[in-house]
Amino acid sequence: MAKITIDGKLMEVPDGTNVLEAALSNNVPLEHFCYQRYLPVAGNCRTCMIEIEGPKGNMLTVGCNTKVAEGMVVHTVSPKAKAAQKSAIEFLLLDHPLDCPVCDKAGECKLQNQYMEYGLYDARRDVPRYFKGGKAEDIGKHIMLDQERCVLCTRCIRFVDEVPKTSELGIVNRGHESTISIFPGVRLDNDYSGNVTDICPVGALTLKEFRFKQRVWFLKKTESICHGCARGCNMTVEYNKGRIYRFMPRDNSELNKTWMCDEGRFSFDHYQTNRVTEVRLGHETKTLVQGIDQLAKLLEGVKPEEVAGIASPAGALEDNYLMKKLFEKRFNVKNLAAPFWGKPGESDNILKLGDKTPNRQGLKLLGIDTEGEDLLARIEKGAFKVVLMMHNNPFGQDEARAEKVYGKVNALIVLSVHQTKVAEKGSMLFPVRTFIEKNGTFVNATSRLQRFRQAVEPENQDVIEASMWIIRLAKSLKVTGFDYEDTQSVFNAMAQEIECLKGMTFNSIPSTGVVLPLAPAGPEPFVGIKAQPNVLGRKV
Repeated sequence: MAKITIDGKLMEVPDGTNVLEAALSNNVPLEHFCYQRYLPVAGNCRTCMIEIEGPKGNMLTVGCNTKVAEGMVVHTVSPKAKAAQKSAIEFLLLDHPLDCPVCDKAGECKLQNQYMEYGLYDARRDVPRYFKGGKAEDIGKHIMLDQERCVLCTRCIRFVDEVPKTSELGIVNRGHESTISIFPGVRLDNDYSGNVTDICPVGALTLKEFRFKQRVWFLKKTESICHGCARGCNMTVEYNKGRIYRFMPRDNSELNKTWMCDEGRFSFDHYQTNRVTEVRLGHETKTLVQGIDQLAKLLEGVKPEEVAGIASPAGALEDNYLMKKLFEKRFNVKNLAAPFWGKPGESDNILKLGDKTPNRQGLKLLGIDTEGEDLLARIEKGAFKVVLMMHNNPFGQDEARAEKVYGKVNALIVLSVHQTKVAEKGSMLFPVRTFIEKNGTFVNATSRLQRFRQAVEPENQDVIEASMWIIRLAKSLKVTGFDYEDTQSVFNAMAQEIECLKGMTFNSIPSTGVVLPLAPAGPEPFVGIKAQPNVLGRKV
């Protein structure tokens, strides 16, 4: 550890930390542009200029590429440092187009923000303005490039070189004619291409799916977890007036850093289309109260052992916990399982995992069978009159077997987010909320318990959380022990029963999650990739 002083503040930071990171980690604002915590340092924008005291006098240098040393004294707001910072911004803006009102990055542009915070100089130039070409160039499945707005920070180049290692981007030409471009015959179509728009500090790289769809200052943001695979990348749901406009990766140095795969990033429309929005009993539409009352009467007429339950690796921990509790108290918990509902998908050594369910580890934590072949075989033999199916399709694309199995059941009760073939076959169909419309927790493949929060509210109030649906059904069946108000209270009760959750509450779970003592079901992310953050500082 090195003790240093920045702007009169004494702080202790780990050896190897750069001065910029030391300042930012200790709440000392310092201008920066090309620096990105999880990428190699380039030091080419020169906006993080600092003044360091030395034996031969003070000197100016860049904070991002200067390591701390014991006793170092740093000034970030001295007249020399401020003049150097302001000059660097002026240079970056020299040929930059002044089209902020029509730029899609307006409102989250680092150049725009830093001019207002550190610049505010009087423009001066003696030479004609130089305009780069290549405006609105299509360079990939998701990416548009406006070369005239590029300030050559090289963040995008370093990303494609270091993380997906596909190296589609580079700088061409020299001097003031230098531009970012793709290599001839190459498209920016790797599985992580969307990240270049996140780290682009200006409006040079933008997403086709978001471009000119919504002004960022209108968007609300809610912390969430990607539902796309068992990795559980941290993200934010960004929305306005009930509509989701984008998923954005959320910084978690222990998991996905600040990255997210395109598969998860562009899945937001999936949760807004083809939705089940009404309760259906046979061919009739009913209210939620009518549906649960009729289901309760049906269940009262069958023996407990004649009811099977199919839980879900796509459902929240709280949903599956209550499903198990209902079967323990009212039916037979041996007739509950959560078979995997799909074939393994594409995986890589970065973030993507073949298991495309977000909570299979959560089922193991609850002690719910994740194979379920025995239960499916018994259903197929006609051992059950009623099957309760939540967030699941245990037969995948095997429609022939599905027809055979469902034909042996008197009543198939389906809780579903989407209109699927399983939903069509249900004797009773109940709509339930997506993870975007509720609070809850998942346990990812590396046994990290993570919390997600509700972003939007469904228009139809009969669309409720699966956990709340189970609570209503339990009360209709006069089953005791289901007096929960919301998801938070369900988690808090569950935490008192499960040893490794004891002492936790829903609101006490860190935003980056907590690793449970549960054997991992998948590898750690970034295998063989240098994606570690530049060392962080801390206050004394």
